[in-house]
Amino acid sequence: MLSSKITSTSSGHGHLVTCDDDGLVHLITRTFQVTTFRAYQSTVLLSTQLQYSSILVTIGEDEPNTNTILKVWDLERRDRQSTPICIRSTKLPKSEKPTTLCATDNRLLMAIGFIDGCIALFKGDLSRDRNSKPKMLKELGQGITGMAFKCISKDQWYLFVSTVSSVQQFNVTSKDSCPMTVLDAVGCDFKCSVLVNGPDSHFMIAKEDAIYCYTVDSRGPCYVVGGQKIILQWFRNYLIIVSKERGKPLSAITVSTTTKHSDEIESISITVLDIQNKFIIYTTTMQDILSVLPEWGSLYILTTKGSLSQLIEKDLQSKLTVLFKKNLYDVAVRMAKCQQYDSQALIDIFRQYGDHLYTKGDHSGAVEQYIKTIGKLEPSYVIKKFLDSQYIDSLTTYLHALHKLGNANKDHTTLLFNCYSKLNSLDKLQEFIVIKDENIDFDVDVAIKVCRQSSPENALALAEKHNRHSLYIKILLEDRHEYTSALEYIEKLPVDQSVQIIKQYSNVFIENVPKETVSFLKKLCSTWYTTANVDLSGNLAQPEDFIYLLLDDSECLVDFLEHFDNFLDKWSTSLLNTYIEHCLIVWKNENNQENRNKIENKIINILQSTDIKMCDHYQVLILAMSFEFKPAIVYIFEHNKQYSKLIRYYLSLNDYIGAIECCRRYGHVEPKLWVLVFNTAIVDDMFPPFMLEEILNEIEKKSLLSAHFTITSLAKSKTFNIGHVRAYLTSLFSAEKKILEKDKEMVDKYQNDTENLKHTIEKLKNCAVVFQGLRCSACNNQLELPSVHFMCQHSYHQHCFQAFSESDDDCPACTPNNKQIMDIIRTQGQIKDYNSEFHNQLERATDCFSLISEYFGRCLFDDLSTVENQLSKSKLVSSPIVLTPKPVIPVVQTPPRLSPILSVHAIQQQNTNPFDEDEDNMEYDDNKNPFKDEYDESKNPFADDT
Repeated sequence: MLSSKITSTSSGHGHLVTCDDDGLVHLITRTFQVTTFRAYQSTVLLSTQLQYSSILVTIGEDEPNTNTILKVWDLERRDRQSTPICIRSTKLPKSEKPTTLCATDNRLLMAIGFIDGCIALFKGDLSRDRNSKPKMLKELGQGITGMAFKCISKDQWYLFVSTVSSVQQFNVTSKDSCPMTVLDAVGCDFKCSVLVNGPDSHFMIAKEDAIYCYTVDSRGPCYVVGGQKIILQWFRNYLIIVSKERGKPLSAITVSTTTKHSDEIESISITVLDIQNKFIIYTTTMQDILSVLPEWGSLYILTTKGSLSQLIEKDLQSKLTVLFKKNLYDVAVRMAKCQQYDSQALIDIFRQYGDHLYTKGDHSGAVEQYIKTIGKLEPSYVIKKFLDSQYIDSLTTYLHALHKLGNANKDHTTLLFNCYSKLNSLDKLQEFIVIKDENIDFDVDVAIKVCRQSSPENALALAEKHNRHSLYIKILLEDRHEYTSALEYIEKLPVDQSVQIIKQYSNVFIENVPKETVSFLKKLCSTWYTTANVDLSGNLAQPEDFIYLLLDDSECLVDFLEHFDNFLDKWSTSLLNTYIEHCLIVWKNENNQENRNKIENKIINILQSTDIKMCDHYQVLILAMSFEFKPAIVYIFEHNKQYSKLIRYYLSLNDYIGAIECCRRYGHVEPKLWVLVFNTAIVDDMFPPFMLEEILNEIEKKSLLSAHFTITSLAKSKTFNIGHVRAYLTSLFSAEKKILEKDKEMVDKYQNDTENLKHTIEKLKNCAVVFQGLRCSACNNQLELPSVHFMCQHSYHQHCFQAFSESDDDCPACTPNNKQIMDIIRTQGQIKDYNSEFHNQLERATDCFSLISEYFGRCLFDDLSTVENQLSKSKLVSSPIVLTPKPVIPVVQTPPRLSPILSVHAIQQQNTNPFDEDEDNMEYDDNKNPFKDEYDESKNPFADDT
């Protein structure tokens, strides 16, 4: 390489490429192994290595003064001599010297610039030799010094072109034409343009005074960097500028080294500029720099003498360490942010920066850095530094930011507001809490507490703004004593919040503004009755919640509760009792009889209301008795049907007329009321004698007491004499006489009936019975032998009896009636187990002895099995109160062909019932039935009177 002159350099895809004037191409690997192959016979003019492909494009000459040749090499494909294969070779259409070459990484576009200002644009795959002619763009009239392709979208490409005195861009996406746009009238020299990679990339050119940037539409930013630039290159996020310097240079301070030159010679400086952070991170001087090549994460500097130097970037931590030592914290922060540094480590840089500024006495600058640590750094670390009164401004600034970022607690809020107070910055305090910074998060309760001490107006504004209604009311009541204003404020709140606050301060309001408070409570509690939302009702106010406030003023309480008299059906038991109690208090203290009558009617109307189901009558009764309110007592006793208690109440008041009236109204329901009045009359000396006659008449009419007991009781009384009971005794004796005569008649009748029954039974037992039936009771045909006769005078053919009889011992005609009688007996036997029913009948009966006799007569006290056995043994069938007799086998004349002795055999029951026939078809001679006459029930001494 030293014997030849390097004409072109390039890098990419793991190679450094150098070309010389002997037509050779040299490939340098990462291990600095050099591979050389001949590309041209004469010289290599230009070369470019695609960054992400193994394609190398070169332009050179095989013979001097001839058209140059474009060749495309595939470095991964080699021939037998390990030389890269040329996959395309094209002779350029122009004989002028080419100055610039560029190609896209996707190998679809390539442009060549000539010294006369012409540009040849190749479209299509570079790796294929199609012999396609390039498209010649508009001649610019000046030599092309730099070119670069930029992709805006997938199918939209632009070509930046720079000359010595202008910058243009071509839209190369169009098929027909490539429109040009002049971006600037400032140009650059060879190798002094570069395209910055990235979404916000720019096309940069270097002039002696500055670096100019361009977009596809217009001119971009400008960076002032002095010096005569000879090379412009881009590496990662850095812009590498190579410029010439004359004379004795100043000491160059860099991130990594410090270099001094003492000879007054022309030197070349290399400057690495961080465009994003706008500072120089490295600079040094060298001689004869030919090219700067980025590859393998480093920068390689190639000199004209063929020497290769490597610039290795330090790691970020090493950079930051150097910056910390030089107290360049602002630079360190920008660099760390650019490198996506860890957030916690970035916070540590801010802290160190703040500590540095604090040590220098720049407290405001220190606070700015400490504010950036909020959320990561403990606030107490910063607060301790500024607790001195001379630093209170800085502390206020930090605390304000702490609240704005939502990392403050109660102590921080208290400290901030105390700072405002010490600074007498009430306007700033008001601005902080009311006007600005709507999103500031701080402990409102603590802020209100601090503001109350210095500025109650600000405390009220803060409480109202943040809906601290309870604190707002507390300030109005305790600090300003504006009770009416507080009540008006509560009325504007939602119902549930109004209820909560009025319950909290109800005592204060009722003591200072009672009328306004009661009026407001009426409106508030009405909402509870009118709302239809069940869930919302739990958060509303009820009258019960405020009764305790008005207990000392019964008139006010009654007036308060009467406001809700339209909703009595929704009142609770306690509320209703309280209302009645205080109505009674008002009634007791009222002297105007008309007003007393209104209150009486009001109370009775409430008790009589059919909508009220929760009224505790017993509680109201206690209240009424305590206040001697007679109408309520009478109503409750009558409503609960406690008539005996009502009689005792009348008698306790010596209201004998009221007692008698009560007996007249409810004596038919509870007859013992007359007995209660009678018992009182015989012992009470004040009882009016003229009422005794009515009492005795009712007792006699309803048979409430025996005559003996009544007369004995009257004889013990010292109030009544014989004249008072003469009418009663006369009526009593007359009635007894009639009863005796009637009983005597009944005794005679029952004796006669008994004698007749005994005669009939004796006849059946001892005398022969003549069966005169001529027709069968089953089929109603002429009776023929063999036949079956029963003591009930029913006769049957033997085959009819066997067909329709359910058993050998029962008469088919009498069986249904006998079963009915047995069912009645069983039912009566079951009824006797209901002792409570028997005792109830015994209590209600006017003649207890008759009821017990009836039960004995029906055998309701006997064992049911014993009654059935007795009935089954009985031979009486015709009576409806006995069982069916057993059939008797009669003696009949038998024809000669039959046996003289007949017996009745059991036959099976058939489905046909002869007794289901219509009675009109029956020809049975009922005159022959000795039991045809119906029994006279009136002759039965054991028959039921009912």
